[in-house]
Amino acid sequence: MAAPTDVTEQPSGSVNPRSATNRMRAAVLLLVGGLLGLVVVALLVFAKEDGGQPRPVPLQNVQVGEETDEAIVRAASSPTVAVNPTNVSNLAMGYRIERPSFSCGVAISYDAGRSWDPSGLTLPPDTERCYTTSLGFAKDGALHLVFITLAGPGNVPSAAWLTRSVDGGRSFEPAKKVLEQEKFMVRLAVDNNTSPARLFLTWVEPASVGLFQMAPPSSVMSIVSTDGGATFGQRVRVSDAKRERVGAPVPLVGSGGALHVLYQDYGKDVFDFQNVQGRYEGTFENVLATSSNGGGTFSETVVDANVRPPEPFLVFIPPFPAIAADRENNKLYVAWSDARGGKAAVLLSVSSDGGKSWGPPKRVDDARGEAFLPQLAVAPNGRLDVAYVSVAEGAGGPTEVNLTSSGDNGKTFGPAQAMNRPFFRELFPISPRREAGRDLGSALALVSKDSEAYLAWPDTRRGGSDTLRVDIVGAPASIEGNGPARRPRPVGSQQGS
Repeated sequence: MAAPTDVTEQPSGSVNPRSATNRMRAAVLLLVGGLLGLVVVALLVFAKEDGGQPRPVPLQNVQVGEETDEAIVRAASSPTVAVNPTNVSNLAMGYRIERPSFSCGVAISYDAGRSWDPSGLTLPPDTERCYTTSLGFAKDGALHLVFITLAGPGNVPSAAWLTRSVDGGRSFEPAKKVLEQEKFMVRLAVDNNTSPARLFLTWVEPASVGLFQMAPPSSVMSIVSTDGGATFGQRVRVSDAKRERVGAPVPLVGSGGALHVLYQDYGKDVFDFQNVQGRYEGTFENVLATSSNGGGTFSETVVDANVRPPEPFLVFIPPFPAIAADRENNKLYVAWSDARGGKAAVLLSVSSDGGKSWGPPKRVDDARGEAFLPQLAVAPNGRLDVAYVSVAEGAGGPTEVNLTSSGDNGKTFGPAQAMNRPFFRELFPISPRREAGRDLGSALALVSKDSEAYLAWPDTRRGGSDTLRVDIVGAPASIEGNGPARRPRPVGSQQGS
């Protein structure tokens, strides 16, 4: 196991007072007693204000992936993480690399994220680079990984590949091609209701592609394997044919093995989708497509029809909405970043009937600055965790990654806790579409256990104006306070599960 790279700042030491006389000792005791009383009162008030909700306490921040020379201009983003149900200390993480050239990384932890090693993934013969990744563990501990390969200098996919590891990520079987060229935003969900595990792939398929653009109509597509990835069935269109500009699909296995795909309908946004100069002033829709027949057909419900995009985006790598399921009570949660209130905020909508109907969206972030890239996870005991990026007011404001938790199915949340020392957004890669000029990536990584959560994010704290370095940094968080009273169940195998 490689030694962890600690990227935290250690707290300074403290000085212990001395007492020279009994009177001074008495004074000190009175002072301490008074302070303890104030602390108790503050805790009671705090508990009353947050409704006794669980509270995350961040632990050591650790860099994920291979250590590189400090002078290398390297930027990573968009991590995705999964936990092994047969060994919950075994985590697997994939992420994108944006510079110095497009690539990907896969890392493995055997101590619940306290340290990380590079995985044993090797690329197929005659391929140059991988890019986006998606992964999940089956209930037998097998790690399934899908990644795309690139051809040429850009980031247009040449193919998508599937591979498997049976030793927690130390080594992988030879990858096999599952999709041909120009299949974007490929994602994997693992269904552990069957044996062998059913694998569910989704992607976006445009009519054609050009420089920073897709030509409509685009479609969200899917394929399913019922034999652990050995073979796949027919391609099925997920999105309604009337929707011409769609993207950012996120697959999820819900209660009873239902297959869900959350995606966004970009409406008439020719500016971002087709790289037309200008700013889109309209709205998007968050759409949930559900299949109850193993991926053969899908029906749709609209989660929210008034999504106001907070920023322009690059259509090949858009920010993704988030979805998670509590399979014991048939609840689904969806979160996204929305500027309908004038600035970017994290909104959450809840379904109590498996996605057939949705409650009104509610704001989850702490209302300071702007909030982006929400990620969701449900712990085995039913606790809902929400992570998001918070940017202070102003383009050059400090950036934090926050985690907040709910023990009552998303009705109320405890105070958000910053997981990191603040860093600065201007070191992120330049995006040709974003007004702020900096691309935070497509998603954060989050998995949850009964008393702990693990979160990973892109972080610039080791970068500077000379290197513009962005690392993937992660940290476990201990979850304290009151949580749901429910008998624990096995930990899920996929992000957002």
